[in-house]
Amino acid sequence: KRLVTPRYDLCVIQLLSPQEKAPELTGDLRLVDIEDGDTAEITVSRALLAYYRRNLAAFCNELKSFCRRRGALYVLTDSAASVENVVLEGLRRGGLLG
Repeated sequence: KRLVTPRYDLCVIQLLSPQEKAPELTGDLRLVDIEDGDTAEITVSRALLAYYRRNLAAFCNELKSFCRRRGALYVLTDSAASVENVVLEGLRRGGLLG
């Protein structure tokens, strides 16, 4: 919120990996948090994947709405895209580049 002032053109780029956007997981898994080593055992089902997709979409939409309410440009992109394309296309779509 502190960056949203008339002095700045704020651009938020949300970067998701293909695996985050469309996970291809099934069955019983043990997840390990790489930051603290905590583990969780889960069973991935169609219902769980649908729940994940709904939550991801809601999260992305909330971030997009947050940005729009404050006049910030929001760009959702895939980590497989080149940085140059992401930045240039995102800034063009937002009107920050001609």
